[in-house]
Amino acid sequence: MKSVKVPALELFLHEMIPLAKAMGVGVELSDDRSLVLTAPKEQNKNSLNTAFGGSLVSLATLAGYGVVWELMKNEKGAEKTEWRIVVKESRAAYRRPVIGDLRAICERPAQAAIAEFKEALGRYGKAKLKLKASIVENGNVAVDVTAAFVVSR
Repeated sequence: MKSVKVPALELFLHEMIPLAKAMGVGVELSDDRSLVLTAPKEQNKNSLNTAFGGSLVSLATLAGYGVVWELMKNEKGAEKTEWRIVVKESRAAYRRPVIGDLRAICERPAQAAIAEFKEALGRYGKAKLKLKASIVENGNVAVDVTAAFVVSR
């Protein structure tokens, strides 16, 4: 049997955010461009047998959270400092129902935005990063979520 390595982010989400475990959230991809999270429809369906709206916005929010978490995990001194990540505000636009499994894609911010974020964090001990995540099914955007995450020490 082939051994499969579970990403640190997935372990963190399941241990620290019980909803993520209940939803069956998994990390499909984490690279320099984006973070992709998935969740099975069966654990996240509504009475119409489509994906539950709350699950859709939660998965997209978790994708944004994950981007910030991975950014902070690699921050200098992260092993000593406990970073607190919270959602300050968010907005969702539901465009179409999701029939199958859930898939959220959060693009990583531009280097300039990361530099500005880190500069504010270093100067004030607190900074905000605005991210956009989308729920995509068969190449079509079903939900767009824009959220502002605040990180503080």
